[in-house]
Amino acid sequence: MKLTFSKKIIVLFVGLVSFSILFIADADSDFVSRVSDIVKANNANSTPESLEASKQEPILRPMLERHHEVLLQGDEISILRDQVIKLGGIVTHELPLINGIGVRVNDTQLELLKTLSRVNSVTENQAVFTSGSLQNCLVYGSHVAELTDDSIRWNLYNARGIQAVVENMSFKWPKELESSFAVTVDGIPFYSGVINADSEHLSVDIMESAKLQPFESITIEVTFAGSGVKNHLQSDFSIDVHFKEACDISLVKGYDSQANGGDSNSYYVNKIGANELHEKGITGRNVTVAVVDSGLWAAHSALSQDTVNNTRIKAAFDAIDNIELAALSVTDENSHGTHITGIIANSAPVVVDGQTRSYYQGVAPDANLVVVKAFYEDGHSTYLNVLRGLQYIADNHKALNIRVVNLSFGGPPRSHYWEDPINQAVMALWEKDIVVVTSAGNTGPKAMTIGVPANIPYVISVGAISDNYTPDNENDDTLLSFSSQGPTHEAFIKPDLVAPGGHMFSLASEEMYVPRKFPQYMVGADRFIMSGTSQASGVVSGIVALMLQNDPGLSANDVKCRLLDSTTMAQVDGKLAYSPFQQGAGSINAIRALESKESGCANNGMDIAADLSGQQHYYGAARRDENGNYYIIGFEFEVWDEAFMWDEAFMWDEAFMWDEAFMWDEAFMWDEAFMWDEAFMWDEAFMWDEAFMWDEAFMWDEAHMNQVNFMLQE
Repeated sequence: MKLTFSKKIIVLFVGLVSFSILFIADADSDFVSRVSDIVKANNANSTPESLEASKQEPILRPMLERHHEVLLQGDEISILRDQVIKLGGIVTHELPLINGIGVRVNDTQLELLKTLSRVNSVTENQAVFTSGSLQNCLVYGSHVAELTDDSIRWNLYNARGIQAVVENMSFKWPKELESSFAVTVDGIPFYSGVINADSEHLSVDIMESAKLQPFESITIEVTFAGSGVKNHLQSDFSIDVHFKEACDISLVKGYDSQANGGDSNSYYVNKIGANELHEKGITGRNVTVAVVDSGLWAAHSALSQDTVNNTRIKAAFDAIDNIELAALSVTDENSHGTHITGIIANSAPVVVDGQTRSYYQGVAPDANLVVVKAFYEDGHSTYLNVLRGLQYIADNHKALNIRVVNLSFGGPPRSHYWEDPINQAVMALWEKDIVVVTSAGNTGPKAMTIGVPANIPYVISVGAISDNYTPDNENDDTLLSFSSQGPTHEAFIKPDLVAPGGHMFSLASEEMYVPRKFPQYMVGADRFIMSGTSQASGVVSGIVALMLQNDPGLSANDVKCRLLDSTTMAQVDGKLAYSPFQQGAGSINAIRALESKESGCANNGMDIAADLSGQQHYYGAARRDENGNYYIIGFEFEVWDEAFMWDEAFMWDEAFMWDEAFMWDEAFMWDEAFMWDEAFMWDEAFMWDEAFMWDEAFMWDEAHMNQVNFMLQE
């Protein structure tokens, strides 16, 4: 009898599977019947014999092509590896940190693997992205305006693929520059007039239209009859542009010294008090910080060398290609990793008003570095590649003295914190007494927007605040509205604390992916401005390095305890200006963190070993009242609406502590609205929101911080 093409496929398939079964020593009793079911299903789906062989390809291809990338976890990874190989799959990642392997298999192999008793879980290889904030209209303005003798110039860039139409512009300037003015757009006269006013500032609204083409920039210039513009500060001027697309952009007031030629002040170092510690010799020396990100601009001496020009990159690992790299050959095609690492450890001295100061641009300028490159040029990675990077840290933390790990990336939670594979790996690092600092995420201002891995109760999760361009005045600091809010789905209060994350000056090359798209945010030849909880996380990682230099014997829990003990919370008349679900325990300060002597006040009531083994899990102290507001057990007198923000001035005062954890009870539920649904399940149907893409939306202009609808997802 002559076999048809369809029957040949089935015969070949049965032969291959039968051959595989012979070599699987621990196959389940119903394994063979499962194979039989698959064969019957393929028979039922086969096409009539009269069809040509080419029409059978859609059926054959998924059966034979290894297009599934999955994580397998089980008690013995050696057994998992053997089974995958015997089935004809490919092992791509070895992950003993979580008893797992990454594999590439076809449809049939995946179905067979799911039936094996030695496989505890099968997880699709999902994507993760570096944390970034998103502006709704995607029109960006230069952070620094150019002040000439008689004019101010401001550059705008349209980052979207459609035209942006200006409906009106508003201007304000010092009265001494006189009332006669003219506005040009790209050198073309746009408006001129004379203002009669007796106020301290002169202002005008111009109801004229202008067009900003896709991916093009324009320069708005306001010229005055009076001279001496350059003798003023950028904050003396106001420029507001309203677009037809229902978005606005304004010139930020900026720092007083930011436009000084040759100056290089990062501002946040002073804000957190690290400058005073630098002057006392506390610079993070002999402490190694590992950064899992998009790589590093290792050719820059302020990153590759410490303050006395010693090489300080102890190791570099490419988690994408699974190779170790020469320390000085590491690159960063995106810029995110370079920017974060620069915040942590830039060793260049600060220059203010042309004078070199005795402190540095990075928080811990003498910290040693381990670079783990796990993210692609566009800022995305995968669970398996991130896990490989975390595995490298676990394998080498003792040899490289890795005490701190910075994780400025995330994804949405789709399971309880203890079931997520990245969370399991991060928890395993914390169990090894490695301090893990994570960005809370940029999906605020709604409640319950804390992402993975920031939703792990043990680690230090960081939200972001702005200094309002006044680093010496903490009472006008504001929470950045994109900063993700708690509680977590397991009722933990997150973020743990907040740190500077707005308009952050750090290092990047104009040739990198993000600066190429946004040259307006380049300042000089090698500095770039970004905002986000990623940057705030870098600040805290630097502070931790200072703490561990000062007291190398601190445990990871001690570090977290002293950080929480040393914060101050935004308060008005004794009441909180922001809820703990927004500001955590409050704003960080490096000096107070080093002075704290507290211990035993972090992660109480939890056993991380039991959590990892599955013997016990935990939930936090957050609850919701009948009106949908959140409160903390023991502080029932305080309830907060998820979007509550305080508009008046407030003081940052001493923080209070709350009970942290309770034994997990399966009966604990918020209500139906917070039940896990399909959108949060580990399955193939989950679609990533486009806003998790790392693209032009990562930067945030301070003038837009208070818009409610400016954010999609992180």
